[in-house]
Amino acid sequence: MNNEIKKAISEDKKNLILENPGKLNSIAVGLGPGAEITLNGDVGDFVAALNNGASIEIQGNVGRYVGDNMTSGEIIVRGSAEEGVGFGTYNGTIVVYGDAGDAVGQLNKGGILVINGNMGKLAGLYMLSGDIIVTGDAGEDTGDWMIGGNIYVAGNYQTGTNAAVRELDAKDKDKLSSIFKKYDIAAQAEDFIKIGPEELRPFYGKEEASK
Repeated sequence: MNNEIKKAISEDKKNLILENPGKLNSIAVGLGPGAEITLNGDVGDFVAALNNGASIEIQGNVGRYVGDNMTSGEIIVRGSAEEGVGFGTYNGTIVVYGDAGDAVGQLNKGGILVINGNMGKLAGLYMLSGDIIVTGDAGEDTGDWMIGGNIYVAGNYQTGTNAAVRELDAKDKDKLSSIFKKYDIAAQAEDFIKIGPEELRPFYGKEEASK
């Protein structure tokens, strides 16, 4: 299927609809700006990894690590996702309209990850920047050892080490409202709390950081 995608792009046919991907892994990897790919059916692991500007929509469920290390672009998942959504994302947006597994946005460096459902534990582990937004519940250790960025949660949550809960300010509310409108998500910014890092450079501890 990747060969079919590459052939279409080489022929400047960048708007491509592919049927029944059969849960294949690593489909539509490393695509650049202008490519618009729709996958009709469930897909496997590492789909749309290293996305570099493409717009990719999955009309089904995805396996592990969708959008792994993407640098830009947009990934829309109309079903649910397993663990590792947006692992190591540098930029771009991933929207999952169902639930997601563990470790959403682990090592996120600037991406916007939206889960319009519930997600598992360890969301935002070691994240550096960017936003994780979940309209349902977050699992255990949300924001564990996060260094930067924001995690917005509307449902239940359990924070991890070095993660602190804060009130939303006007900028947060405007940002969330804009994202909800763009992606047709029925949520209200006022219902969310924000989780951010409690301290800077937690790995070194207070004494080490002051030296």
